[in-house]
Amino acid sequence: MPNKPQTFWKFSLQLYSREGVAAACLELQDAYQLDVNLILFCFWHGSAYGEVDQELLQKVIAFSIEWRSHVVQPLRSTRTWMKLNPRLSENSQSLRERIKADELIAEKIQQEQIASLTSTFNNGRQYVPGFNDGGKNIDHLLYAVKIERDERITRKLEVIRDAIESLG
Repeated sequence: MPNKPQTFWKFSLQLYSREGVAAACLELQDAYQLDVNLILFCFWHGSAYGEVDQELLQKVIAFSIEWRSHVVQPLRSTRTWMKLNPRLSENSQSLRERIKADELIAEKIQQEQIASLTSTFNNGRQYVPGFNDGGKNIDHLLYAVKIERDERITRKLEVIRDAIESLG
């Protein structure tokens, strides 16, 4: 196994802060309903463990769908509604900010659970990450969620991949 991989959350924060990554991830989320945490997982797993096993990927997707629908999406919908509703008072903006913070905490908890599933699944397995394992993992994800890669998806993923290379 490679050196101890950095945590999924730390990897995600570093990657997401790179130029263009947040916009690329959010466009993939908005245009294709791709869970940003699943995109980040594919690249993290590729850099930490290599190509993801299909069984693990299915477990991560199943958990993420449930978590997103019951926790993240209700928070996001409420926050978005509040942002777009100009009739709300000033006091409601502080509530909106707290909901935004809770949404971020929910995303972190999702990543921690994904990392836990990954650690348990990969325990004792030998991995040698390859150059394009993150890309392979993305292809596996797209196939699993029945999204056909197009030029727009490819361009956004290239932004993320380039940012990973700059992480060093």
